[in-house]
Amino acid sequence: MAEASGGSGVSKAIFVAEGGKSFAVQYNPKDFKFDKSVTWQPHKDQGTESPLEFQKVNPATMAMELIFDTTHDQSDVRTVWVNRLLSLTNPDVKPIGGEAGTIDKSRPPIVDFIWGDFKMKGVFESLNVSYMMFSSTGTPIRAKVSLKMKEWKPGRFADGEPGPRAGYGSAPTQLVTVQAGDTASSLAHKHGVPVKKLCEDNGWDNPLEDVKAGIQAVIKREARKALPGVPSSIWDKF
Repeated sequence: MAEASGGSGVSKAIFVAEGGKSFAVQYNPKDFKFDKSVTWQPHKDQGTESPLEFQKVNPATMAMELIFDTTHDQSDVRTVWVNRLLSLTNPDVKPIGGEAGTIDKSRPPIVDFIWGDFKMKGVFESLNVSYMMFSSTGTPIRAKVSLKMKEWKPGRFADGEPGPRAGYGSAPTQLVTVQAGDTASSLAHKHGVPVKKLCEDNGWDNPLEDVKAGIQAVIKREARKALPGVPSSIWDKF
């Protein structure tokens, strides 16, 4: 397990609440899920075929698991890590007009989740904590936190930047699910990225242990600049 630190060259995930309060994770999440749904319904016209009718764009949701560990000094993982994250659920913010029927009803803060180039503004829906290891005195020293966030306001997504296979609509960064038998080398070859960069982008210190079937791997490609007179189809061969 690779600890996210400034000196390791790996971007550390961080939560920043309105008002400036922030929380940086101890270890970057190994599993990260992002869901965005759009609601369509069949039109109510009578007939053999019902064309779809757009209803609404739903807020995106995000889910991850975070691990916190204090086995190195046997300190209480609750007070060192978990409670600091839980404090971002405290209803300490007074809503402004339009946010609630009762203006004097406080709410938890809106939180920005930032991990490298990814950013989502949302609110915590749930935090489920499991304590998995204890010291000889019964002090919890390892915890797993399952966290869910919901987008504060459904936003518009940028079209993305041209990547090596922009002709196919590929974004420079994507999440792929690791399949059985995949290795860091095979993933790097399949997606056209250097093995070292793939490991750095995902925080894999020990690829033999970290690359497991079912996890989400971040693929970050460097955008190529178009050259005058060179058709984009030429790039797709590389």
